[in-house]
Amino acid sequence: GQGERLAVTDREGRFRFDGVPTGRYLVRAIKVDWVPAYYGSPRPGRPPGVRVAIERGAKAEIEIPITPGSVIAGRVVDPQGRPMARQFPWLLESRMVGDRRMISRTRFPYSIGSFERSTNDLGEFRLFGLPPGTYYLALSPSMPAGTRLTTDAEVRWALQPPGADRDGPPSAGPIAGYARLYYPGTPDPDAAVAITVGPGQVREGLEFRLEYSPVGRIEGVVHRADGAPATGVRVNLEAREPRVNLEGSVRTATVDAQGRFVFNSVPADDHRVSAYASSGPAAVRDLWAQTTVVTSGADVTGVMLTLAPAAQLSGRVSFAASTRTPPADLSVVRLTAVGVRAMAQAMAGGGSFTSRFDGQVAADGTFQIKGLPPDRYLINASWPGMRTDAGGWWLTGVRVGERNLGDEPVQVEANEAVDDVVVEFRDRMGAIEGALSDAAGRPAPGYVVMAFPVDRAHWTTSSRRMVPAVRPATDGRFTISGLPGGDYYLAVVTEVDPDEAADGRFLETLIPMAIRVVVPERGTVQQALRIGGGD
Repeated sequence: GQGERLAVTDREGRFRFDGVPTGRYLVRAIKVDWVPAYYGSPRPGRPPGVRVAIERGAKAEIEIPITPGSVIAGRVVDPQGRPMARQFPWLLESRMVGDRRMISRTRFPYSIGSFERSTNDLGEFRLFGLPPGTYYLALSPSMPAGTRLTTDAEVRWALQPPGADRDGPPSAGPIAGYARLYYPGTPDPDAAVAITVGPGQVREGLEFRLEYSPVGRIEGVVHRADGAPATGVRVNLEAREPRVNLEGSVRTATVDAQGRFVFNSVPADDHRVSAYASSGPAAVRDLWAQTTVVTSGADVTGVMLTLAPAAQLSGRVSFAASTRTPPADLSVVRLTAVGVRAMAQAMAGGGSFTSRFDGQVAADGTFQIKGLPPDRYLINASWPGMRTDAGGWWLTGVRVGERNLGDEPVQVEANEAVDDVVVEFRDRMGAIEGALSDAAGRPAPGYVVMAFPVDRAHWTTSSRRMVPAVRPATDGRFTISGLPGGDYYLAVVTEVDPDEAADGRFLETLIPMAIRVVVPERGTVQQALRIGGGD
């Protein structure tokens, strides 16, 4: 409850906080154009750090290394090499999204610097204050709809001398546009070139060349079940198998009075076209249709979508109380069903709003979640005061009929109703507590303790069993909380990226040095760890 406190260093870099109450504190150092430093974190610019344990009347001496920021700079040019102003380069990195590695937005707990928010009149950009690492650049340039590429035949026809016996003009070239491009200028994210910078390193002179790509239109009609044109319908277009996780990957169109829709400047790819509508005056979109469209840069017309009742989940919420009381009015509980892939994308900073569906719980605890397309769904819950510093409630599992799914997703098929769903909450979860020490028995706060499930099926960023790794305080004490009961590996590492923490290749390397711990459903396991001295 003390809030954040600030101290300014002197010329020798020294700082001091007086009157610090007993507790454990995170310390961060910030300097303009340098990478923020978190005490005890081995990765510049990346939390978490080591919490400094302060006892009454004690004094803690710490040292925080701070790293100069790196720079990525260059210019953006058009296909003829001319500078392009007002382009907005995105800084990306490779991260785990669910159980797949994808290119995504960087996830820094602070803003990086930029020469300008967009390229200047010389096409120049400069991103500074970067932590050392490996990055990618992306651009989503725009051009007027309907722009066409000029063909060689058109050039030859136009260059004929005056008075020549001309035939009619040749066929117009294909419509062209700019797809999203990745440095050094490819629309294929798998061909993007990585840019690696070390501490304080400056990578200048990069040339990001934009190239035109053939694009086309997708046109179609949405019908209702009786064959009448549908109105008031939202149509979404997205890649069928996304390879990047960026906002703006889902495009939306609205049908006209005849149910027609159109998407312009669609690059070559396998696309998923889906439509959502309401069967009545309510705002819930409970009608759905979907199809796959493959494009190669040419127009695709005649796409037909016929709306049908979407799937729904219904059931009740259940509370298993130990010391706390469930909400008196269960209508305050909000349930959300999120497609597994969409949840992973949202956790990584992107995601599709088409796979998030809200449901309201009635006062008696029953609920319905409507409008679900076929997918595997995880259910989340929230309400005011669900969790506080003193404890709270956790969603611990889902049952469908006689089948206990635990924290597994609920499989929903097209246009089906999944009834008798029970969403279970508990006011206590499993936890692992202990102290980490070195071979001499001294606290070892310079390491990270992580717990991950023995069952490899849970090695995904969307699993409730994949909880964040923790760094012990300066006294070596650590707590890993919020664990569903079950078998876990407990490992000590020097550092771990939050996205790599669910990467199966990384986790496999930890198993030989990990110990197995059985975590009870509602209890705490005490486990001391020693570096180089066994467990």
